[in-house]
Amino acid sequence: MSFSHRGNGAAASSGTIPLEGARPKMPPEARLLFIGLFLSVASNNLFTPLLPDIQHSMGKSASAIGAFVSAYGLARLIVDLPSGAMTSRMGPRRVVTIGVLLNAGSSAAGIFAPNFESLIAARVGSGVGAGLLATVVLSGLSDIAPAAIRGRVMSLYQVANNLGIAIYPLIGGVVGSAWGWRSAYGVAVVASLLSGLTLAPLLGSISAAAMRSAAEKAASGKQAGASDAGVAASTSGRRAILISGTTVAFAAIFFGVFANMVNRHGFRNTVLPLFAESSVHLSPVQTATGVTLMSLVGIAVTIPGAVLGDRIGRKKIVVAGLLILAAGDLFFPVLATNYWSYILAAMLVGTGDFFSSSQTALLSDLVSGPRRAMVLGGYRFFVDLGALIGPSALGWIYGGYGARAAMTVAAGILFAAAIINLVGVPRRALT
Repeated sequence: MSFSHRGNGAAASSGTIPLEGARPKMPPEARLLFIGLFLSVASNNLFTPLLPDIQHSMGKSASAIGAFVSAYGLARLIVDLPSGAMTSRMGPRRVVTIGVLLNAGSSAAGIFAPNFESLIAARVGSGVGAGLLATVVLSGLSDIAPAAIRGRVMSLYQVANNLGIAIYPLIGGVVGSAWGWRSAYGVAVVASLLSGLTLAPLLGSISAAAMRSAAEKAASGKQAGASDAGVAASTSGRRAILISGTTVAFAAIFFGVFANMVNRHGFRNTVLPLFAESSVHLSPVQTATGVTLMSLVGIAVTIPGAVLGDRIGRKKIVVAGLLILAAGDLFFPVLATNYWSYILAAMLVGTGDFFSSSQTALLSDLVSGPRRAMVLGGYRFFVDLGALIGPSALGWIYGGYGARAAMTVAAGILFAAAIINLVGVPRRALT
């Protein structure tokens, strides 16, 4: 597979890219990475509607089923940071192979799991495998993305994940209802193997092209260094300042990622359903309708938001998105007083999802080459950390102080993240 490597140079971290001539098109490799990632997330989302069947079959309590759900996310959290280092050192193709073998093998073990403990172990293995694949795909999207449309390219990552959340529960419900919950593990095995067949050759090609580009850049830099040694020495102090600024920028963006995930999993998936039942007096089906519409609106605005960030500046999009989510959380209990106002408020909050891909694009703007995989592994870590902490923290506040207090805290975290990104993310790239 031929591949032209683009976008390795650092771009303006605000996302405002001076263009010459026609705007670059979406690389065809990006769509294949999208498909591979979509297939790899089946092992998590197929089982959402089948949890009651698993509970009854294994004779376990609701808390045990909660542990089954959490095991996947905890496994991803543990592997997020090492996955970036593994990708940098071993190469993406080997990491994909390991990830697919773990994902498919663990799913196959789930088909024949003799007890609940074996099922938990299979869940952990699938989480590790899927975590490795997520980091590699995110890094691959970053590597192939032309700087001028990096946000748009990387938005495919969020769309693939969100489509998986929307579609796979339906598939799992149909398959599980027809042939039992273990049959969903068979679907996960097939999806994982197909993801490997899609990703392994593609990422091998991308990696080879990236290495050639890095070698050419290094050779060019070496030639320039022979004649400009004096200039390089005189700028060493400035580079130290830039490195320090990069660290601040990373911290600001990572906190924004964490705040977004605390909101998504703590506010949307935990506090909002409880509020809908206790304060708006909605049925489970009515509550689910609002959550689903919120997610669908989020999917619809992801790519347009990324395109806008590429044009007017990614930093602006990130700050605006965090502020919109904060306002939505703060005013949600005021707006949602009956079913139809609840639906409208949920859809309005969903529009705030337009900025997630601009976060990953900003991180990619700040680094180049193998370091991108490590930084994007850090992104994955803060995604999963927010998903782990958000539900328990906001749920505890809800239980002790009520829905309005929990929503206000979620809004405060988002508002703080917006200010930190406004101050901490520079206007220009630092590497």
